[in-house]
Amino acid sequence: MAGLVGAAVGGYFAKAGAVQGAKTAADAVARQVEEQRAHELTQWIRQERRAAFGEVVRAHGELAGRLAALRVAVERGSVVGAMGEQVDEAWTLLSLACSGVHLFGPEPVWIAADRVRSTAHQCVIAHRPLMTPASDADEGQRVLARHDLARPREEMRSAMTDFSARSREALEVPS
Repeated sequence: MAGLVGAAVGGYFAKAGAVQGAKTAADAVARQVEEQRAHELTQWIRQERRAAFGEVVRAHGELAGRLAALRVAVERGSVVGAMGEQVDEAWTLLSLACSGVHLFGPEPVWIAADRVRSTAHQCVIAHRPLMTPASDADEGQRVLARHDLARPREEMRSAMTDFSARSREALEVPS
């Protein structure tokens, strides 16, 4: 009888140990799956942020290039014709790119993107007098307008520098 009781007790503890072992293994697998999911989500967000931030940088470069081309054309006395439309199109693309940043955050980058959008818009507005066909009557205004571009251009550059710094922080890229 003692052998039967011993076998029953031993069997009970063996079964309890097996159940506990299976539970521990299942918990470990669940934890590993959750950690893998969290890691993949983090990688996806980082990849999407990099794409969104890169689009702002690309669109900003495009707008800055078009504004520079406009200033050069005015300095050379060239016809600026469709350049105003090209500048407006580049600003619209920059504005849309800045909006895309809001999808992936973080907030300091959103704020910096909004500043990029705002200062770029102010710079485009400051360039408006250069986008109109030249005439003798408004040449004085064009001279003043060219002179008044320094501050908006510097603010646009400063906003982009700040955006770049916030983007690097969000992507954990060393400065």
